[in-house]
Amino acid sequence: MSARTSPRGSSWNVSAAILGLWLVVLTAVGVGDTGGQRSHGSVSVLATWTGHEGTAFRQLLRSFTAETRIRVDYQGTTALREVLSSDVKAGTPPDIAVLPTPGELATYSGALVPLQKLLPAKTLAAYDGPLWKPAPRGDGAVYGIAVKADLKSIVWYDRDRHDPSELPALAARDGQWCAGMGGDATSGWPGTDWVEDILLQQQGKAVYQAWATGRLDWTDPRVKQAWRTWGSLFGKGAARTALLTDFRAAGRKLFAPRPPCALEHQGSFIRGDYPKKHRARAAFDFSRGLIPGADRRTAAREVSADFAVMFRKTPQSEKLLAYLTRADHQTAWVGKTPRDRTPPFFANSEVPLRVWTDGVARRIARTLRDSGSLCLDASDAMPTRMRLAFQRAALAYLSDVGKGPDALLTSLEKVRTDLRRERGQPWLPTVCG
Repeated sequence: MSARTSPRGSSWNVSAAILGLWLVVLTAVGVGDTGGQRSHGSVSVLATWTGHEGTAFRQLLRSFTAETRIRVDYQGTTALREVLSSDVKAGTPPDIAVLPTPGELATYSGALVPLQKLLPAKTLAAYDGPLWKPAPRGDGAVYGIAVKADLKSIVWYDRDRHDPSELPALAARDGQWCAGMGGDATSGWPGTDWVEDILLQQQGKAVYQAWATGRLDWTDPRVKQAWRTWGSLFGKGAARTALLTDFRAAGRKLFAPRPPCALEHQGSFIRGDYPKKHRARAAFDFSRGLIPGADRRTAAREVSADFAVMFRKTPQSEKLLAYLTRADHQTAWVGKTPRDRTPPFFANSEVPLRVWTDGVARRIARTLRDSGSLCLDASDAMPTRMRLAFQRAALAYLSDVGKGPDALLTSLEKVRTDLRRERGQPWLPTVCG
C-alpha cells in the first residue's frame, strides 16, 4: 500500500509547487498584463460594430491597451438598444457606449456625463457644428460626440455603364431604382431615408429641421408632398420587390450582367456590400438633381453618425474617450480596416484627407467637413417610438402605394403629439449644422 501511495504523494507535491509558482507569476504581472507590466484598470464599451467593423474597432482598442495598459471589455451587438436599456435599468450600464442615433442619446441624457469639460478644447473645435456634438437638454451641455460618420443624400451607379449626364433621365424612368427595405428588426429604415432626403431637397433645411425636431405636423402639405414624390418613383412591381429585398442586397443588382435597375439611394457605408470585383466601378452623385421637385438652390446633405457617450466617469473611461476622438487614432482606424471594405469616415476635421486612398472615399470624407450644409438623419434624431412608427409606416406605404399616405400620416401625427405631451421623451433642439 505504501509503495502505491508514495508516487501519488510525490505527484501531488509537484503539482502544488507548480500551482504555487503560477500564483506568484500572476500576482507579479497583474490581470490583463500587457508587455509584462501591471494593468492600469479596465473600461467597458458597448457598440453596434460586429463583423469586419468590429474586427477593425477591436484592433484599435488593442492599440489603446498597448499604449495605456488599460484593459477594454468590448461588447459588439446588433441589438444595442435592447442590451443598453436592460443594462441601464439594472444599474449596470457600460462606462462608454457608442450610440447609432442621436435620438437614443437624447433618451439617456439624464444618465450621461457632460463631455465639454472632459475633452480638450482643440478636440471639440475639430468637430465643427452642433450636429456632431449633441446638446439634447437645451442647456448647452454636450453629452455625445460623433466618433464615426456617414454621408447620405447620395445616389450610387455603375460608372462603367453610365455617364453622370445620363442620371437625371434614369432617375425619372420607371423601375430604375434598386431598393431594399429589409433590415431585420429595423426593416423600413431605407424608406425613411428616402422620405427624409426628398423633404430636405424639396423644402430646405428650415422645414426639415422643424419636422425632425417635432415642431412640424406630419400632415403638413410639404411632408405629404415628400411621401407622394417617393411613391411616384416606385410602381407596384418595384415597391413589392423593395419590400422583399434586404437593403444589403439591393445595390448588387447594379452590377448584374443584365441589371434590372441603374440607381441606388443609400448611404456611404453601402459600398462595402457591393461585390468585391465590382466595387471600384461604384460611383455616386448627390441626390439633389435626381429627386423630382428638388430646390436646386439648396446644397443640404443628410448624414448619420455614431456618438460616443459616457455613463461612468473614471480615469480609464476619460482616457478612452480622448483616444477615440483624436485625429491620429482615427487615422489609424482607417488603416486597420481591410482594403476590400469601406473605411470609416469621421466628422473630425483634423483627420487628413490623404488617409482615404481612392477618389470616391476622399470625396465623401471632404463632404462631411462642410457641416454648414449637413443635417442629421431625421428619424435617427427622433424619439424611439416615433422612429419605429415611421419605419412601419414606410413599409405600409410601399405595400399599397396607390392608396396614398394620408391615413398613415394622420397616425404618425398622433404619435408625435402624444410624445410632445409626455415627459421624458426629449426631441433634439437642432439637427442641422
